[in-house]
Order: sequence, then C-alpha cells, then structure tokens
Amino acid sequence: MKNVIQACQQCDPAAQKLLYEKHVDRLYYTIYRYTKNRFDVENVLQDVFLKIFNKIDSFDSSKGSFVTWSTTIAIRTAINHSKKNKIDFTSLENQTDIINEASVLSLSELDATDLLQLINSIEDKYRIVFNLYEIDGYKHDEIAKMLGIAASTSRSTLTRAKKIIREKISQTKLEYYG
Repeated sequence: MKNVIQACQQCDPAAQKLLYEKHVDRLYYTIYRYTKNRFDVENVLQDVFLKIFNKIDSFDSSKGSFVTWSTTIAIRTAINHSKKNKIDFTSLENQTDIINEASVLSLSELDATDLLQLINSIEDKYRIVFNLYEIDGYKHDEIAKMLGIAASTSRSTLTRAKKIIREKISQTKLEYYG
C-alpha cells in the first residue's frame, strides 16, 4: 500500500485508480451513513477522492493509517455537505427531552442492513451525531467542534437519537410480531 500512496503522490494515474478501487466501497458506505440520498453520496464521494488526491502529499503514515486518514476526510466532507444543505444543529441546543436510559432492547433480531435502514430513517441531525459517536468513535467535544454545538448538546442529541432508535425497534418488532 505504501508504494501505491507514493505513486499517487507522484500523480500516477494507475496508482490513483488502484487506490480508488481499493477504498471506494468503504468510503461510499461511510458517506452513506451521513448522507442518505444516493445522488448526494456520489457527489460527496467524488469530492472526497478529489481531496484525497489533492492532499495525498500531507498523508503521514507515522501519524496513522491511510484508512483512518481517508475516513476522516470522508466524514468531514459529508458533514460539511450536510451543513450546506441547511441541517440546523443549533436547534438541538434548546432540547429538553428527559429520556429513560434504562430501556434496553435486543438488536439480535435485526441484521446489519435493517439496522442501517433504521438508523438512516431518523432525522439527519440525530443520525449524524449517533454515527459520529457510536460508529466512528468521536468524543462529544470533537463532535461539538465539528457541528458548531456545545458538548452537552452532543450528549443530549445522542441520548435522543438512541431513544428514537429504540422506539423504532419496538415499533418494528410490534409490526413483525403483531
């Protein structure tokens, strides 16, 4: 992989194609978690690869893996796209829902595709915070900085997202068994 990255740094089209083919699916699904519309996903994906190839000289393997570096670019580009589409994260600041965290539901009956569809069905501002924290492992301070909100807002939004997902799982179970 190191040789492919070095060749990309020299603007070698064959190496760029190889790098694209190796990472396109992973980055597509990363972006898809943040941008539900397939047309938008493809546009963001194109922007991501342009950024990767334009910034490949700044990639430093001693600071982390290419997978981590490219995934970070994909996530940040997808979030910036969401901001451009007028997702209002600041409206989360006034959220006052009190949520019972004790309610735990089993996900064992859902496969990954069903779970992804369920997560994608929640409102964008909740889905994005949920993905950043639960799937991509960002901390609330990092999420707050990315989205321009307070860390406490990130925490309460995550709690609300989990509540919405639990409710949807319960509803799905009722429809399935009901």
